[in-house]
Amino acid sequence: MGLYQPRQLLPIEDVMLADDSPLNRDLFLVVSSTTEEFTTLFSVPPPAGIRPITILYRAKGPLIDSTTDTTRYKIYLSVNTRHYARLVYQLGHELCHIFTDPRRANWFVESCCAMASTVLLYRMSNLWSNNPPWPNWRSYAPKFQQYAQNIIGDAQDAEQPAPRQGQVLNAEILYPLFEESSDSWNALTYLGKASTSPPNDEDRTDWNKHEVGFSFDRWLQVVPHNLKRTVQTIHDMPSERWDNRP
Repeated sequence: MGLYQPRQLLPIEDVMLADDSPLNRDLFLVVSSTTEEFTTLFSVPPPAGIRPITILYRAKGPLIDSTTDTTRYKIYLSVNTRHYARLVYQLGHELCHIFTDPRRANWFVESCCAMASTVLLYRMSNLWSNNPPWPNWRSYAPKFQQYAQNIIGDAQDAEQPAPRQGQVLNAEILYPLFEESSDSWNALTYLGKASTSPPNDEDRTDWNKHEVGFSFDRWLQVVPHNLKRTVQTIHDMPSERWDNRP
């Protein structure tokens, strides 16, 4: 398990996804590889602080918990098998929530995290093609890209997209903008402050159990000048382009 040392923006402390030790060891390597790759997108720390991460299993689905224990982040995933692509997709979404501020959520945050998950799948496909955790895992690399394409294709082909699929379609709008500039990713760390009820920075237990609204105007106001270019581009898009269902 020493093959990967996750970047200190999000150090992985423990992974407890499977009871089987060899399987859990492999899942630890996938989590570490994924987190290391994800944090290269950002050059600033998460808004709720740098903390170690514990990865846990939750059959009901993925979840991020930043308030029960304010000394760490707990990420729950519903993968306890070698379905590595699904694990990366779920993990990328929850890691994105850490950087967008896990104390707040809304349709735009969810769309950004769907975008980040898709980007991460493509990056992992490239990473494992060249430098997988184990050499014999190189053959798995194309499956990350295929999983991303399937998710996008299902959303595009749906006659009546579900809200989650609508967020994937929003993610497709966002993707080119975040591909253009590395600074764009840092702008995501201000999304909590752009909610209609910004979190209290002095209180790490501050957590809104319900989704709160999002203001493009406020996002543009709170980001520093060097990050405004991408935010302005998104701000200027016609509102009808977005699927803003919660």
